[in-house]
Amino acid sequence: MDALTFTRLKARFNASHLNHRIKSQSGDNEDAIREAGERLGRASLPRPDGALAWIHAPDGLDCRCLDDLLERLETQLDPIHVLITAPRRLDTQVLGDDARIIQHFPPEDMPGPIARFLDHWRPDVGIWLDRADKPLLLDGAARYGMTLFLQNASAPRDHHPRARNLERHLFGLFERVLAVNSTEAEKIRTLGAIPARIETTGPLRPISHPPDCNESEREALAAAIDTRPVWMAAMPDPRELDAILVAHGQVRRTAHRSLLLIVPRDDAEGPAMVQDLRNRGWQVASRELDIEPDPNTDIFVADCLEEIGLFYSLSPVSFLGGSLLGAEIPDPMAPASLGSAMIAGPTMGTNADAIRRLRAADACLRIARPEELGDAVIDLLSPDRAATLALHGWDVASEGSQVLDRLSALICASLRDSFA
Repeated sequence: MDALTFTRLKARFNASHLNHRIKSQSGDNEDAIREAGERLGRASLPRPDGALAWIHAPDGLDCRCLDDLLERLETQLDPIHVLITAPRRLDTQVLGDDARIIQHFPPEDMPGPIARFLDHWRPDVGIWLDRADKPLLLDGAARYGMTLFLQNASAPRDHHPRARNLERHLFGLFERVLAVNSTEAEKIRTLGAIPARIETTGPLRPISHPPDCNESEREALAAAIDTRPVWMAAMPDPRELDAILVAHGQVRRTAHRSLLLIVPRDDAEGPAMVQDLRNRGWQVASRELDIEPDPNTDIFVADCLEEIGLFYSLSPVSFLGGSLLGAEIPDPMAPASLGSAMIAGPTMGTNADAIRRLRAADACLRIARPEELGDAVIDLLSPDRAATLALHGWDVASEGSQVLDRLSALICASLRDSFA
């Protein structure tokens, strides 16, 4: 009796009932009929010519990772297509109409659907993400002769002897097991997986692409700013402006030549903001009005959102607007990728994961209340302190690139062998 005996028996027992249930659930809805057919292994599209990499993502896939992976693969293999099997369709608004990407619901873990799926698509390489959720499909792919990789690998939590025997078998089907961290890699080794095939790469994440920065514009503004201490409020909520100005007044008492850059959430907010700040007694320059900062400028309203990369590159310290009041927060990986140390308030919004990663790496200073913003800026305007956070931020922003480099290298090597 091998490791898959019970799985095969279960699939055989459920086969007729599952086939009937899938067909009955589809009804007359065209999308549901297509899904039912794909789950039974019946493809709705032809196989494209050339290399086909299959990515199985049982827990879903960030579309940005897919774009980054395709970009790398196409530098070495062209043409190439990617077949995605996932429990939900990826967001077509993010992917666009990309003919290189084929989406297919995963076949049920039964011999018939698996055979139909593999016979039609004939993938040249298989990349499984996170876990081996379909043992018979994985075993079938290996028997098909496909090179398989497991990315984002972690050890299963089921410690029953039968489960461990199955997991040991499944881990052995992968040419490389790329673990999320060294702890998980060691746990996988204790299952009996082949040690030489296990690597610790970290998780696959989207790469942080720095916003564009025009170098000649940066040099011109840097000359105008000269050696003044600079900090920036990136896309603040209008309700945060009072707290930002109080913080800037506090900063100027310590560093009287300091300059505040404010990048509004919308360029249209710029003129009214400039007037409001002048009415409050501040000396204000404006990007939109083509008024560059001079030695007497207190605040530079950089009301040109498309140039935010330019302003991050000029600011050793950046406050993430919106984080004081729970409003929308700009991507924290943008300043991290351009060497700007970050300050974030108590709320994190949709960027919670990125901010936690940056905070854990000592790349982001969190404050609990608006009253703490001034002290935080003063702390980070110390060159050594800002440089430390900026370096850590760069490490976090670039870590996904190393993982993607390794995975794409493995895929390309396998495909070159297949087409040699």
